[in-house]
Amino acid sequence: MNKKMAITLTILLSIIAVFGAYMVSISADRESTTTILPLMTSKLVKIDGMTCESCEHALAGAATKMKGVKSITASAKDGNAVVEFDLVKTDIDTVMKEIRKTGYRPISYKDFNGVSATKESNTTKESNTTMKCGAGKCGTTH
Repeated sequence: MNKKMAITLTILLSIIAVFGAYMVSISADRESTTTILPLMTSKLVKIDGMTCESCEHALAGAATKMKGVKSITASAKDGNAVVEFDLVKTDIDTVMKEIRKTGYRPISYKDFNGVSATKESNTTKESNTTMKCGAGKCGTTH
């Protein structure tokens, strides 16, 4: 390889390197265009304090205010709720705390695949005190 060709190749590689660094700095100054797909999971949460359909609706409505929670499908009859949430945005412990803020007492949770539950949590049961139906939202005492 002659000297002229080596210089030309060096200049060309330098231009490519500088252009690449420039493009990286432009990208860093703008918002990321990377899209993170949700990683959805479902848990069957045992909940104390639900007594009627109003309780079920109260939890379903609370789900819309919980970051990362797609839905809560509660059953007062069974004393549980299926919680569907995004593992990228929240975790089950945070969801349990948010449910507790609504006035209900989440006791434990299990993985839920739509048919069966498999993993029991080590969450301890809270005391069983009398409360108003609907966590005080509908006013009926049961």
